[in-house]
Amino acid sequence: MKVLAQKAKLDQLGATAIFVVHDDPAAVRAGLLDGLELTFPVLVDLDRTAYAAWGLRRSSLAGVWLDPHVWRAYAGLVARGERLRRPGRDTLQLGGDFVGDRSGRLTYARPQQHDDRPPVGVLLRHLREAAHQD
Repeated sequence: MKVLAQKAKLDQLGATAIFVVHDDPAAVRAGLLDGLELTFPVLVDLDRTAYAAWGLRRSSLAGVWLDPHVWRAYAGLVARGERLRRPGRDTLQLGGDFVGDRSGRLTYARPQQHDDRPPVGVLLRHLREAAHQD
């Protein structure tokens, strides 16, 4: 999770990351969060109400598991010595990245299309812009 390395920058901006997952909390702790010192809130949305409200869709099987970008990303993680984490119950559910300002107004929204999350630097730039809009 690249955002973990940016905790100090988030703190300087008075911002936090919030992770929303759709798996059982015990499975999330045993898989995705295993061995991580996560200081951000993790919200559990088992029925995916938030996913639907934010327009986050599901991909096709081919869109995830037959996409060469996905396999290159996993190969890169393994090559860098990172441990692959156990997948959740629905590997086809796509996520998204959102930035809101202090008033709660959404200033950046990017639903995921494939394995194409924006770089953390892009999110930090939007956070800085949102902080200066107050």
